[in-house]
Amino acid sequence: MKNSLPVLALISLVLSPACKVTKYTPDKLPIRQIVFGDGGGFAGIETSFTLLENGQIFKQVGVEGAFEELKSIKSKEAKVLFDKVNSLQLFKLDIEKPGNMYYFLRQVTDNLDSRVTWGAGDYMPPQGLVSVYKELKALTKDREAAKTKKSDKANAQKGKTDEEVKPTDNTTKW
Repeated sequence: MKNSLPVLALISLVLSPACKVTKYTPDKLPIRQIVFGDGGGFAGIETSFTLLENGQIFKQVGVEGAFEELKSIKSKEAKVLFDKVNSLQLFKLDIEKPGNMYYFLRQVTDNLDSRVTWGAGDYMPPQGLVSVYKELKALTKDREAAKTKKSDKANAQKGKTDEEVKPTDNTTKW
């Protein structure tokens, strides 16, 4: 029994790095990603969110905008979402129907980079696609930045920024 304590300590030291979740930065993202968001309208700005398998979420406003890391979700939740997006088989869908306002879902894997875009008034996207998109968007609603400075918190308490005030989707059919 006395000899088992050092063995258990050694095993826990060896296994602990294996359980550590890799943390990514915007300039070094893994290949496998789910990217979703919306764009268009008067300003024509695209807002995208990138979900990683480890649960990290990044937000980017504008094609050239800086990435902001948001608070992560659990990696198990991320895996469920990756499975749902995978089940949509985006690579088989040929949907490029943007409107004035458009919505998109993109899946990047080791072998594929598939994107679908919709929003045209005369096009109704598949319900499964809309359902997964809404689930992904719900993750980002009111999600705080991963690391906020005290000055950022003070500004947030004063009121919403222009970026946070967006029109509702009441004009979409779906």
